Amino acid sequence: MLARTSTMLNEPAPVPETGGASPQAIQHHYDVGTDFYRLWLDDSLTYSAARWNGPDSTLESAQRDKIDFHLRAVGAGLNTRLLDIGCGWGATLLRAVDEYGARGCTGLTLSRAQHDHIRSLARPEVEVLLESYEDHRPKGLYDGIVSVGAFEHFARPGMREDAKIAIYRRFFQRCRDWLAPQGRLSLQSICWGDASAELRDRILPQDVFPESDLPVITEIFAAASGIFQVVALENRRADYVATLEEWLRRLRARKDQVLDMRDGERLFDFYERYLRQSAIGFRKNRIHLLRIVFEPAGR
Repeated sequence: MLARTSTMLNEPAPVPETGGASPQAIQHHYDVGTDFYRLWLDDSLTYSAARWNGPDSTLESAQRDKIDFHLRAVGAGLNTRLLDIGCGWGATLLRAVDEYGARGCTGLTLSRAQHDHIRSLARPEVEVLLESYEDHRPKGLYDGIVSVGAFEHFARPGMREDAKIAIYRRFFQRCRDWLAPQGRLSLQSICWGDASAELRDRILPQDVFPESDLPVITEIFAAASGIFQVVALENRRADYVATLEEWLRRLRARKDQVLDMRDGERLFDFYERYLRQSAIGFRKNRIHLLRIVFEPAGR
């Protein structure tokens, strides 16, 4: 990745670029096969950092705690209408309906495998759309918006800092426009910590997440300024270390089953390396894990 640079004095601000990773880039990573992910994720197929709360936590309970954190943050409850931007295989949508009584939930994903999986569940309370937030046209206001693990795909490597902020700001503005008066946005994203440009190349190689770059926390705050205000913020990078290590343990335990799959040896080697190196990045403070709860500014 290229180093980030600020806008030079007297240099015109860039026209906001379109979003980051293309559908093809997202599908490169997420569409390698739901059966493959089922071997080492938890039963809900949640593919983002869990929220670990003590030595008795399991991956399953920690993922539920993470989902509950976000649903409580946005006030999910009986008859609430929610949007999940980057909905994965639908775990948050399903829990919102089954456990919180939400009356209608919409999920957005660019992964065809994830989209088809949710559609196959035939749940009338849940709508899933194969589109980005940039293309979304809601039918009405949402009571709450959750976005877990999508934000890090909104900008591409090499973008200037002000160009990244412009993209993030457009995301925040759209979320604000889609929220009901008392609505909140709960965001989970990894971001850069103490990592040089050279280290970033190794931490987030383009063969893992093509066309994607992580935000810096100051870029998030600059983009949200005047649109949202922060209600709660936590950086729990240890959550991702624990999650990655458990995924890695499960992947290694299922190695024989992975090797029986088409292109299984390459799949195992690729994901084993990716999970192992990612855990090192969080452990060494090179990547952070943020959970931020926003409400409209000036409320």
